[in-house]
Amino acid sequence: MARLSLTQRSQLVMSAVAALAIFGAMAIPWIQIRESMVAQQLQSMRDISQIWGKNPDITIDQFRFVKGADGKAAVGDQFLSSAFDEFAASPDIFDRYELEHGGDAPLSRYVRALRGDQADRVAIGDAISLDIPDAAWKKLPLTGVISIERSGVAAARLIWQDRIYVLIGGGLAWLGIMFAVRLLVVRGYLRAVRRLREVANRVRAGDLSSRSQLRTGDELEQLGNSFNDMVQTLDGSQKQLQSMNESLDFKLVQLSEANVGLFESNRLKSEFLANVSHELRTPLNSVIGFAELLAELARKDSDADPKRIRYIEHILKSGRGLLEMINELLDMAKIEAGRMELSVSNASITDMLEGISAIMRPQADLKKITLEIQRPEELPTVETDPGKLQQILYNFVSNAIKFSPEGSCVIVRADVWSVDGAPGLRIAVLDSGPGIPLDMQQTIFEKFRQVDASHTKSHGGTGLGLAICRELSAMLGAKLGIESNSNKGSSFWVEMPLEFRAKKLPPLMADRAG
Repeated sequence: MARLSLTQRSQLVMSAVAALAIFGAMAIPWIQIRESMVAQQLQSMRDISQIWGKNPDITIDQFRFVKGADGKAAVGDQFLSSAFDEFAASPDIFDRYELEHGGDAPLSRYVRALRGDQADRVAIGDAISLDIPDAAWKKLPLTGVISIERSGVAAARLIWQDRIYVLIGGGLAWLGIMFAVRLLVVRGYLRAVRRLREVANRVRAGDLSSRSQLRTGDELEQLGNSFNDMVQTLDGSQKQLQSMNESLDFKLVQLSEANVGLFESNRLKSEFLANVSHELRTPLNSVIGFAELLAELARKDSDADPKRIRYIEHILKSGRGLLEMINELLDMAKIEAGRMELSVSNASITDMLEGISAIMRPQADLKKITLEIQRPEELPTVETDPGKLQQILYNFVSNAIKFSPEGSCVIVRADVWSVDGAPGLRIAVLDSGPGIPLDMQQTIFEKFRQVDASHTKSHGGTGLGLAICRELSAMLGAKLGIESNSNKGSSFWVEMPLEFRAKKLPPLMADRAG
């Protein structure tokens, strides 16, 4: 049923329903035909018996006379024997008819009860009355029976002939019903459904001007009207969407032109920052150098004014802070301009940690902070750019010292680690600072972003240090992250494989291909 079309299923179901209905309707006349024929033959046999009873000289084929109840056993006929018993048991029954189909041909048999002196009179050939008996006759004792046998071929033929007519009539009725079903369903409803499907296929192909033209005056016409309303709404939505797409295309062209301009402006900005930062470092180095010379001369002069030494130290502190900012701007400009180059070689992490400890210890001593290095006895060498990795660690340690309170401890811990299933190292810097809220832990790695970004913040800086660390770690094929809780300190870590893996740039069409 699932593989048949709607037309075939409709015809099959209607055929079965019509066949069952016609079969049920034919069952009654099929049975009634035989009963009517039996009743007709019974009346015919009664007429024959009445005629014979009034004129016993008439010869009747297969006439049999049995006198007395004892004579039935001598006859040896099951039909007569059962008739004897039935007549004896029920006086109201005076005759019996049966159309037998056994033997070579059908046989019509009739038996009539004889009561009182009727059996004696039949035995001597006197005329008797075999009409419908009255109540007095039924009270007389059973004295014998008469039996008439005739060929039942004609009666059986009439029965089957009438039944064949019933079958032919039922078949014609079934064909008429199927013709009406086909005319109504196939040429009516299904043809309307096909026309509606054709319209739907044209709409699916993009022809939104197609409309249903059904005029059946029933639910199919209502369905077609609803379909037309849907197509009209779809057409309006498509035109609106097309207008929006045209507007978006125009905006996209404008954004593309603006993006080109912004890219060019960003490139010029990066080049300007790189050039300006480079040009600023030369005179600033001279200022810092001469300030250090003046500070040294002031310290050697025993008559020097203490204010002069303090002023020179302020100049040195400000100059070095300015130089650090310029260096950060220069590094970020190089990274954005794509001018930052890597020099990959085998680096000793042990020597690198010792060097950072030596460089940062004076800064830690100024705040009375203990700088502690924790590492295994032996650390493997790492294939990386030592300068870039040292710059990341220097920034981590510098921030840890900057934000840790006096008298606390900053720990630099190195461990053998697994990075993406490959052997590697993990270096973490743990401080005792104020910590970083969870919602700010990713923001601080963005450019010019700090936890305390107000004008009255207690710590200086441009907010580029961690952004530079993130860019450098990506260039080195390393991972960078943070673990922190408010008021419980922070842990900045970097993980790198032992073998250098260059950063893989995604293809330009990666998003569209996905």
